[in-house]
Amino acid sequence: MKEFLLVLSMWGQTSTGNWEYIGNQYVNNTLMTKEVCEEKIKKKNWSVHETNQFYAIKFDCFHQSKEIK
Repeated sequence: MKEFLLVLSMWGQTSTGNWEYIGNQYVNNTLMTKEVCEEKIKKKNWSVHETNQFYAIKFDCFHQSKEIK
């Protein structure tokens, strides 16, 4: 059943090495099955260009009923 959303969120690393959500995210509003969403977020499907070790983008699949913020 198509009930999942793909979410990209921004994270920053603190001076103590912990990762914290910095408040920005992108939500793909196309509903998909959990299996399709999990396949889309696999690293093998993306080209990554990271130049700042203190920031990262996290890929997740959330059920549409969860509050996304």
